[in-house]
Amino acid sequence: MKLTSIHAVPLAYFLEVAERGSLSAASASLHVAVSAISRQVARLEAELGAPLFEREPRGMRLTEAGLVVQQYGRRAFLDAQTLQADLQGLLSVAHSTVRLVCTDGFARDYMPYAMALFQRRYPGVSFSLEVCAPAAATRMVREGLADLALTFAIAAQEGIEVVYSEAAPVYAYVARKHPLAALKRASLKEVVAYPLALPSETNTIRQLFDLACGLEGLRPRILLSSNSLSALVGYQAYADAVYLTGSLAVRNNLRAERRVLVPIASRAMQQRALQIQTMAGRHLPPAVRAFAEWLEEDIAGRRRAVPGLPARRRAGVSGAASA
Repeated sequence: MKLTSIHAVPLAYFLEVAERGSLSAASASLHVAVSAISRQVARLEAELGAPLFEREPRGMRLTEAGLVVQQYGRRAFLDAQTLQADLQGLLSVAHSTVRLVCTDGFARDYMPYAMALFQRRYPGVSFSLEVCAPAAATRMVREGLADLALTFAIAAQEGIEVVYSEAAPVYAYVARKHPLAALKRASLKEVVAYPLALPSETNTIRQLFDLACGLEGLRPRILLSSNSLSALVGYQAYADAVYLTGSLAVRNNLRAERRVLVPIASRAMQQRALQIQTMAGRHLPPAVRAFAEWLEEDIAGRRRAVPGLPARRRAGVSGAASA
């Protein structure tokens, strides 16, 4: 049997069981009898000729085949929603909602700026925005819970299409009178000579920093570790600490906060990418495509004013780097 001939009802029931983890939980969510859901799942398995779940005492766990069908199903239902809206004449860029997810650094300043400027061109577009760690942002796109992710990447992931990617090195963000501010480029050893305010371990900057310090045998003094950019930047206003960040997260605040970005001369601290991610193989609605293109142009245009950035990298392939 071909995947394209899968019936909608069995597939919908399968997806709900996969999401909830058990027949009973899916039954409560769908308000459908457990026996009916079980029959539809069994029908789908018979038509595909493969078990999709491992039946366990406390629930249902997806097999490898089930994971493939889950990814297909999510994409199929999103494409069906796009088609239905298109047929109803509702899919113009001017009347759409774009579901976004980004990391905390982008949420503080850049993403509000980007959404507001895009809406000046397309006043009928609305946005929803979730803020989370890089890995969670990628997962939301892969699972169809968001249309676009603006996030950072240090490793490869399946089920993701990277529509834009550029190198995203890490900088020391310091006051203009800080000793590091006089340097065109600082070594990691020079950076860790001062107290630090750092993101928590779920952040790609922190992951690269910990790795780099381990490789160089450095023992940093971390005054504050937090998953909140606002807390870290606010703390820095009262404490003489070095904050590590990417350029886009603070670019609009350099003058107001009297700070400078100092490039860090460490190969390990350069091993991440800023990415715009979508679900692999999904047909994107026009508004989502238009906003992705707008982001790409704006982000690429900002590179010229940032010190020490390596060459831009284009993307557009499934399974590319993701965090």
